Amino acid sequence: MVLCRALFLFALIATIFSTIAVAKDFVVGDESGWTLGVDYQAWAANKVFRLGDTLTFKYDADKDNVVRVNGSDFQSCTFPWSAPVLRSGHDTVVLTTYGRRWYISGFANHCKSGQKLVITVVPSQQLPWSPVPSPSASPSPSPTPAPEAAPSSNAPWTATVPRRSMLPKKLFKMIHRNLIAV
Repeated sequence: MVLCRALFLFALIATIFSTIAVAKDFVVGDESGWTLGVDYQAWAANKVFRLGDTLTFKYDADKDNVVRVNGSDFQSCTFPWSAPVLRSGHDTVVLTTYGRRWYISGFANHCKSGQKLVITVVPSQQLPWSPVPSPSASPSPSPTPAPEAAPSSNAPWTATVPRRSMLPKKLFKMIHRNLIAV
């Protein structure tokens, strides 16, 4: 019984930490960075963005910025004055909720010239508690994505964000309690 419990906990911990380790950092625009003249929809088309991944925006801070907006502001290339604006020139955004995300340049007419990005963040399929069905499962409706009413729903929105563990507190306590009992 003790050996079974220990093996189960080892497998659970290995699964969790291997999932956390596979988070990707996407440099928006790759070598070109965040600038005019890049087709960001084509750049994002062959990528899968998952919870825990990061977007890194690299640009000249004196000539550009990044603003997260909602879908209608994305279409019209406008943003509310209260929208958070990234200005460091090397900004990292952690994708903490799933659903659509819209980013534009708030500098001059850059957005109207095509400097804007829309992505869809999907739940990680590697987590055992993920709401996304496995490929062998029959098709079912996908979970409802997080609402996009306010740009601040994808907190944190700073360039100096420490990575937080994706390990839920209850699961941590269960593992800790069972490891001590073994």
